[in-house]
Amino acid sequence: MPSSPGASLPLPSLSVEDILLWHSIPRPLVAAMSGGTLEEGLCKAIAFERLPMTPGRIIALGGAPGSGKSLTLAKLAARYALKAQKSEGRLKKPLVLACDHNPGSYAKLASVLTGYDVELVKAYHGIVPTGLDRQDRMTLVDLPGVCIYSRSGMAEMQEIVERTGATLSLVIPAGMDPEETADIADAFYKKGARTLIASRLEQSGRIGGIVTAAACGLTLTYGSFSSSITAGFTHLTPQILAKRLLILPT
Repeated sequence: MPSSPGASLPLPSLSVEDILLWHSIPRPLVAAMSGGTLEEGLCKAIAFERLPMTPGRIIALGGAPGSGKSLTLAKLAARYALKAQKSEGRLKKPLVLACDHNPGSYAKLASVLTGYDVELVKAYHGIVPTGLDRQDRMTLVDLPGVCIYSRSGMAEMQEIVERTGATLSLVIPAGMDPEETADIADAFYKKGARTLIASRLEQSGRIGGIVTAAACGLTLTYGSFSSSITAGFTHLTPQILAKRLLILPT
């Protein structure tokens, strides 16, 4: 099986199919990705694009409890804040709406964002305080963690997204069972999500759940490789993801 430049298979005896199966990617998806290089297979199954972080955009990050969505949001907010500081006034500092009313959620987010020029506002249940300047600002919405099998939880999430006027994006951590991530991706897709961010890529060997979730119709945007707010966060491309898939135990 051929391999592409920069993403050579670690052992001559391993095929692209072997790599994908080791990551627990479902066999039907492996079959659809076969017939070429690893990067070509990824391009067959997944769309790759940057998350639209521009003035006036409102993006809500959702996911299961413990998915890493709040840290992911903080990384996005911190990077935009630094960009705004360098813009000589052309960009306003980002706005973060903390909609997760669970105990400790707001305090944790505030602690992580300390030192960054980000406006953090409590907006529990998606109720945004009146008089808040939202015009031409990049806004990020921190949603409560949700179980897709909870009708009330999913309904609450959708209400918050609608109240804030946000576009929904899903955060999935590496290491989850691919069948489970497919269910989560499908549930979020039905609620309007069209983009995916991969978290905790540094904590798991098998990352087939990320590939499987993205193949459910979600455009793969960023990947987090570190628990640090200032490091290990990159736009994922077929080349980068292929190299990550090739990190196997020795």
